[in-house]
Amino acid sequence: MRRLYTSCPFQGLTGAALIAASGALFLGVRLLYVYKGATYKCAVEGPHLERSQIETQLVSGSFSAWPIARECTYVTGSVVETTRGTDDTWLLTGFLYAPALLGLLLLVIAIVRTVRSSRALAI
Repeated sequence: MRRLYTSCPFQGLTGAALIAASGALFLGVRLLYVYKGATYKCAVEGPHLERSQIETQLVSGSFSAWPIARECTYVTGSVVETTRGTDDTWLLTGFLYAPALLGLLLLVIAIVRTVRSSRALAI
């Protein structure tokens, strides 16, 4: 008798669920990072330049998908500098993309196993 967690439909559903959950988390994090506008969030929460100067002026803010972070662009004198994220940026990126990759892998394995078993039955 086949165990439930090794069956093709279970692997496919688990893979699809992991991809959907990771996508929902991604959209939630994106909403938190840019709620009220990315430029506003850069001005209020940062990330700020390490060497803050008096003539530093925030130009724009945006959302970065790799790594998952807020990206802020500043003008200091005549130089345009961009800063992205904080120390936990890569941890959050891994936390959001790892389940999606695992789900994709499970989905591909389930599809390949289903195709192989249907070919074996046809022969």
